[in-house]
Order: sequence, then structure tokens, then C-alpha cells
Amino acid sequence: MKDLRLNDLREYDALIFDLDGTILDSMEVWNEVDEIFLGKRGFKVDKEYTDTVKRCSMTQSAEYTVKRYNLKETPEEVIAEWEATVEEEYRSNIRLKKGAIEFLKAAKDMGLKISCATALNRKNAVNCLSNNEVLSFFENVTTLEDLGHEVNKSDPSIFLLVSEKLGVDPSRCLVFEDVLGAIEGAKKGGFDTVIVYDRLSAGDYEKGVKTADFHIFDWTEVQS
Repeated sequence: MKDLRLNDLREYDALIFDLDGTILDSMEVWNEVDEIFLGKRGFKVDKEYTDTVKRCSMTQSAEYTVKRYNLKETPEEVIAEWEATVEEEYRSNIRLKKGAIEFLKAAKDMGLKISCATALNRKNAVNCLSNNEVLSFFENVTTLEDLGHEVNKSDPSIFLLVSEKLGVDPSRCLVFEDVLGAIEGAKKGGFDTVIVYDRLSAGDYEKGVKTADFHIFDWTEVQS
């Protein structure tokens, strides 16, 4: 496992990006949402909760939250409360991590196909990529919602769906993730992987450098 360099991309035909915590500097927003939501109900956010919900779809996360804390709300009501808090953030405020847009431009200039595999809902993903003026870089936006059944990113299904949409064999795709479970899911599907550092999943990065094929600590440090 080694630092990723731009020249390494020449071994691939497509790049598949997670959004939250990987190219979007957004995880603080979700941490605040969790703290506000659970705090209102007398609970605190712990590592087990964060590690579980960050690799799941919103529906799965809501169902897990209701069951774990024995809430009176339905999963649909939980989702509505979360979405009311975060929608404007994704539409207007969340930015790409420093250096990520330059990396995307370099990859596009190299002729690589670019897509994403995200647990975000489609509206937030599209709004945020549009607001950061990078939506046109992406061949498609693929979310866990597209799978039509209950699965999270520790399963390779979403990555396999993206490679199918792109018409590129998994062995020719490189997956970028900040969560160890998602790295492991992509590896199950036959993808090479890059673990990306995020301050809210630093423990995953430390473990991921032993599992992923490459690592990125800071997008601005990726060199030719």
C-alpha cells in the first residue's frame, strides 16, 4: 500500500468516489445533526453509532436509530427531521475538500470516467456537486437508493452497479472511500481501493492503510 500519485491512475479506466468525508468536507454537518437529534432525546453520540450509520443508507440509518434507542418516531419521521436540517447545507454551504477539485480535473484531463457511489440521497448529492461546479465531471450519480433493496457499502453491490453503468470491469476501476467497511466492500467486488483521511474517521484511515491499495492523507499532496 502506498501514497497515491496521479501517474498511478494510468492503470485504470474509471474512478468511483464516495462523497461524504472523501471529497466533500461534510462529516461535521452529520455529526452535528446526530448530536442535535439524539441530544433532544437524552442520548449522546458514540463511536458505535457513528461507525454504523456512516456506511448505511439514510433509511437503514433511521431504522437502526429507532431500534437502538427505542424511539416513538417512525423511520420516515426520523429521516424527515434529518433532511430538514441538512438539505440547505448540501445545497449552499458544503464544499469539496481542499485539492479535491484539482484532482478531479486532472483525472478528467487524463480521459478517465468518473462516477460516485454514495449513501447520500440523490437530491443532496446532486445539489452539492452542482453547487461546487463539478457535477459535469461525473458520468452518473449512483446512490444506495438505486439498489432497491437493503444493503450498505460493506457489500460490493453499489460498486458493481457503478462499474456496470460505466461499462468498465471492476479490475479497471479505482474506488475512493474514507470508511474501512466500504473499502472492504469494494475489495470484495474485485476493485482496487484508496483510503482517504477524514478527521472524523481517523481510526478507519489508520486501519485502512493496511487494507487499501493506496492512501491519500491530503488531496493537496497528491503529485505526479
